[in-house]
Amino acid sequence: MTSTTLRRPTPHPILRTELEQAAWNHGYRRANGVADGWLWFRSDEGVPGEVALACGAGDDGAPWFLAVEHAGVAQVLASEWPEAVAGPAPNPCKGAFAFARQEDMRRALSRAFHLARSLPTFPFTQFEAEVAGLGDTEVDRIVRQRVGQGFFRAALIDYWGGCPLTGVTDRALLRASHIVPWAECASDADRLDVFNGLLLCAHWDAAFDDGLVSFADDGTVLAKPDLSVAAVQTLGLATAPRLHLEAAHRAQLARHREKFGFV
Repeated sequence: MTSTTLRRPTPHPILRTELEQAAWNHGYRRANGVADGWLWFRSDEGVPGEVALACGAGDDGAPWFLAVEHAGVAQVLASEWPEAVAGPAPNPCKGAFAFARQEDMRRALSRAFHLARSLPTFPFTQFEAEVAGLGDTEVDRIVRQRVGQGFFRAALIDYWGGCPLTGVTDRALLRASHIVPWAECASDADRLDVFNGLLLCAHWDAAFDDGLVSFADDGTVLAKPDLSVAAVQTLGLATAPRLHLEAAHRAQLARHREKFGFV
């Protein structure tokens, strides 16, 4: 924790306890000081970036504030909650957000934790540590790929939570879909980049992997015209929601569309 530039009211002891419980319940279990009304926390799991919590002067604590140090987390939260963006953020945070309800702040705090655990380059760092002792034999390469795919899947589960097209969260039914395939990536960092993946139900994964469907820059599903009526109905193409995509997703999906002839 470093000095801050934006002061908040000193929280009432009861409200401070609620902020501390929120941090604990959503992955930030190491208190890291108080400054200018902000309570600072970090993860005890090595997840990068501090967060700071604060509340308003009212008896109910509203508004409830969350600030995040991780630049990538701040960017995604701002994309997903544009109406909550507040500022300026306390130094060294890259984004601050204000919520009328404590439950919304808690949802954003949980999202911040899962994003920090999934965004580049944390999964890659974990992977590098795990495979540090491997050589370059065929067996080692197979093990390296298996370990990498495990970290990639875990990152996608953190990022997406479930299949964004169906709402299914049963992990046995979910597949970690590379946008640019493993073998075509230039580096392990690219292979483990959460923005190079989608978490999809098995039937959507098969359709995406074979180039029968893709996604436009605005997240709209694109489908090949020769899909059967049964396939269209099974996928639910008529009611499929748009994906919420970041710029890094769109760059990778452009390669997927080009590869499979979508215009």
